[in-house]
Amino acid sequence: MLVVGIDLGTQSVKAVVCDGEGDAALAVRGQHTVGHATHHPAPDQAEQDPRAWEAALAPAIGGALAAAGASPGDVAAIAIAGQLDGCVAVDRAGAPLSPALIWQDRRAVGDAACSDPRRLFALTGQVADPGHMAPKLRWLRRAFPTAARFHQPVSYLVERLTGEAVIDPALASTTMLLELATGAWSAELLEAFEIRADELPAIRPATAIAGGLTAAGARLTGLPAGVRVAVGTGDDFAAPLGAGIARPGPAVCVIGTAEVVGGLSAHPVLDAAPEPMVETHGYPAGGFFVENPGWLSGGAVRWAARMLGLASDAEFDALAAGAPPGAAGVTFVPALAGAMTPVWRPWARGTLHGLAAGHDRAHVARAVLEGLAFAARDVVARLAALAVPTDEVVLIGGGARSAVWSQIRADVLGLPHRIAAHADATPIGAAMIALVAAGSAPDLARLAARVPPPTRSFAPGDTAAAAEAYARYRRLVDQLAPLATSPWQ
Repeated sequence: MLVVGIDLGTQSVKAVVCDGEGDAALAVRGQHTVGHATHHPAPDQAEQDPRAWEAALAPAIGGALAAAGASPGDVAAIAIAGQLDGCVAVDRAGAPLSPALIWQDRRAVGDAACSDPRRLFALTGQVADPGHMAPKLRWLRRAFPTAARFHQPVSYLVERLTGEAVIDPALASTTMLLELATGAWSAELLEAFEIRADELPAIRPATAIAGGLTAAGARLTGLPAGVRVAVGTGDDFAAPLGAGIARPGPAVCVIGTAEVVGGLSAHPVLDAAPEPMVETHGYPAGGFFVENPGWLSGGAVRWAARMLGLASDAEFDALAAGAPPGAAGVTFVPALAGAMTPVWRPWARGTLHGLAAGHDRAHVARAVLEGLAFAARDVVARLAALAVPTDEVVLIGGGARSAVWSQIRADVLGLPHRIAAHADATPIGAAMIALVAAGSAPDLARLAARVPPPTRSFAPGDTAAAAEAYARYRRLVDQLAPLATSPWQ
């Protein structure tokens, strides 16, 4: 018996096939990735075609099964984990009426305006931000007034496969509409954002069975009708699960197109700072995940590589390694899709500062990697101030493959960094959810113990030079702050 875990990412749909029984449960048998595109109609807009996600499912699953030497009939259950904070308008049958406004989309800035942001934060643990679903929903309702429901990307695919509109509490907690204390949609916030509860999916546990594959779902996946589909969750939560993290201890950096930095807490922790930097979500394995939902990180590296005329990540790493710590005074503020640290300014934009005629491409490459590490340090420092455990850092995602970047991070944060055994941990976390839904494991926390431990580690090295560069970054951010004014002030 096998299970399939699916990662609906920003750049691709990834599928893994895992064993579902006995001592081999969770062993990866095969995997496959199918890419899809993001469209940017304007600088502050980012859209994806939900039909492209659907079209990628069957080839991704089929490729993973072929790599595993398995057939569709061997699959007992599937689960999807994927990108947060998107929004898709659908009709009564669940078919898309709109493109998906994904997490990078900032067009709903005005719709994020809230009469009492502190009250919203106290109820939800969320910052009033246009990246979240509630502002996007308000924007889409005006553009598509006949919509019957609105989905996050994961819940959209689950309905397309099963006919059931459901969402788990962790993913629901990213919408600005869920009461953290009750795990239910907030009547107060639904009224404030003029949203009806029946326009949203029903809330069910991530490991619950949403339903079996319908005939339409079978066509989309290439699997037999009736295969069980779990409710699933968001990639921010599936990635730490897939790295085996089920209890407080390490800080987590998930470095994909975006970078998520957070840590687990046994109890809810709310950032009481005048301007919160971290948000709080329920965690599918129990407890709470306290995180900054992220900035363009791997996406910023790809942007910089393109601007510098580089063809690969390896070329970028080699170039950055040729510059000294501190990049000879060049500083990058990583706000290409809005500033998330050290203050949350969705309308702010990135900065490359301190350039002189003597600088070359290597200094710029190094500055980009350092600037992204500085943002991670901002968040880890806030987590530590909130007494969220941050004994070390576990790196997950494609960015964790870079030894140069991992060492920079260890130096900047002054903490040991360990590399997760599975760089692409999100589909592993989804497979764990499918295993529990299939009845092959009692719960996610015990299943996490089966995940192989991190494989490599990086100890802090030149922390003095890193600290000096970080201080320069913080001074620059303070000086830039008056220029980043809110469009609704």
